[in-house]
Amino acid sequence: MLYRKQTLYSLISIFIYSFSLYFYPHIFIHSKKIVFIILCLILSFLSFFSFKNRKYQILMNKINIFLNSTHFILIIFFSYKQFIKEFLFLFIVLSCFCNTWILFLANKAIKKDLEFIQSINRIR
Repeated sequence: MLYRKQTLYSLISIFIYSFSLYFYPHIFIHSKKIVFIILCLILSFLSFFSFKNRKYQILMNKINIFLNSTHFILIIFFSYKQFIKEFLFLFIVLSCFCNTWILFLANKAIKKDLEFIQSINRIR
């Protein structure tokens, strides 16, 4: 479990979400956007602990990518004027973008594992 690339990507994603969750309540006055972070964190935990079921792991990562992208769009379009003077806006945008990219890399690594396992089964 811990020797696979996608596990490392999932751990990085969990770390970024938990770090973001620590800073978001201090940034947002109306903390409705924290719901996206909590859902993404739960999905990352589910993906991390479902390492035996790779198709379920891919599904959880795709849902997580969708939620993270939605959160990214909401932040860019609706909170841009509020945070234009603050440096933390850059952190929020970068964390959303990096998490989406990391989850995409995790899905790519999981798909490579699935292809490898299928090729081994064909050889048998």
